[in-house]
Amino acid sequence: ASEIVWLLIRSLIGVLIGSFIILCLYLRKTYNYWKDRGILYDKPIPIFGNLGFIMRRSIWDYCYELRKRHPSDYVGIFLAWNPVLMVQSPELAKNILIKDFEYFPNRYLYSGYSDPLGTLNLFTVRNPLWKKLRYELSPMFTSLRLRKITELMNINATELVKKIKRDYVEKNNVANLKELFSMYTSDTVAYNVFGIRVSILNDKPSPLWYITRHMVQWTFWRGLEFTMIFFVPIMAAILRFKFFSAPATDYVKNIFWDIAKHRKEDDTKNENDFINILLKLKKKLNDSAEPDSPPADDVILAQAAVFILGSIETSSTTISFFLHEIAHHPEVQEKLYNEISEAVSRKGRDVLDYNELLELKYLAACVNETLRMHAPVPYLERLCAKDYKLDDNLTIETGTPVFINVLAIHYNEKYYPEPEKFRPERFMTEIDTTNPVFLTFGEGPRFCIGKRYGMMQVKASLAQLILHYKIESVLPYTVKTDPYAVILAPEGGLSVNFVPR
Repeated sequence: ASEIVWLLIRSLIGVLIGSFIILCLYLRKTYNYWKDRGILYDKPIPIFGNLGFIMRRSIWDYCYELRKRHPSDYVGIFLAWNPVLMVQSPELAKNILIKDFEYFPNRYLYSGYSDPLGTLNLFTVRNPLWKKLRYELSPMFTSLRLRKITELMNINATELVKKIKRDYVEKNNVANLKELFSMYTSDTVAYNVFGIRVSILNDKPSPLWYITRHMVQWTFWRGLEFTMIFFVPIMAAILRFKFFSAPATDYVKNIFWDIAKHRKEDDTKNENDFINILLKLKKKLNDSAEPDSPPADDVILAQAAVFILGSIETSSTTISFFLHEIAHHPEVQEKLYNEISEAVSRKGRDVLDYNELLELKYLAACVNETLRMHAPVPYLERLCAKDYKLDDNLTIETGTPVFINVLAIHYNEKYYPEPEKFRPERFMTEIDTTNPVFLTFGEGPRFCIGKRYGMMQVKASLAQLILHYKIESVLPYTVKTDPYAVILAPEGGLSVNFVPR
């Protein structure tokens, strides 16, 4: 019996050693992928590839530092054991995102069939469903609809001004900007998606605030889930990670179907909100459904969830960094105040409507400069659908992920002189648009469908804040990024002092 045990132990040891040797040979071959093709690459470490920084530093910092280490048109990297091409040239980015879109129609991130809300939303879904959804959802963002939505944004911006006075000025408290502006965007999206008027800004219960907090809080576990979904999707699918947390998913489902049920029972509808568009979309999806089509209920819920996340997360981050910048640049702030106060004087009222906000050119320039320096997503990613000749030196193979390093382009002195400096004036003059050098909202057919909505949401709040408050800094200019976040988030949040004018 003892001989059998020793035989089993020796066999097990042999299997382990053999497996280890095979793994080493596989990794050696994998990590020589770019070297064998004569392509400059960022040196990987076993298993993790170039993801050795995860949970210690942010992907935003990695992209920012990569362009300094390798200031070339493109560089090879490894996400775990997967070779990825990181493009850092706007000329090549134009080809990938626009000119040769047919080679790169889909995104790389994926969370698997067990996560329908994460896989079927407009941001992540793949063709041909993406094209259909894009067409059906575009009416949500027409100029006419945005004019009406801006009225609500202005109401919420007024409540935001009052809350700051009530909770921070009079009580001499310092605001956590991310939380404060998540309240503002949450109140706005509650009406735009669900057609319900709420005011967490006015300290009233909000059925959406619960889900908002779950979506915008970066914890170690949520950071790990998002890292796998964005960078090692095969592991995310195997481990059944979710794009939206379980509580957030359940809450979206419950509130969506409760409202839909009441509307059906009462025979009412709100032509202006997202639910109405999604319920119409459900009927179209069911009418054209094929045997392998995903359930229409899952598809429309996924759109509601991603619209909530996109409306809240990126806008609140942008407003926070905007105030941080002008707090450290008082000359910019004074110029902004003069532009807004002059517009208010001309119109004879404190609140500016949709068209009037569009006329604030310096405000728009400051927002764009904030988005250039603090792009919420530091990269764009695509999946190569068929072999593609990038240039005379490289043909990208089918199935290879291609990332666009947004920060390498946004901080390129060729396009933005003195890129480390906050200079809104650069957006007051015509920027060369021959190639895409401003990629915050993406480019090409898959550019951000909610761009104009997001910009108006940001401008409406900032116009009111700058008109009523002088912004003073309380933090050093350079702030650390949250290592758990896969998109830009300041570690610990940002803060400023609001001084009434």
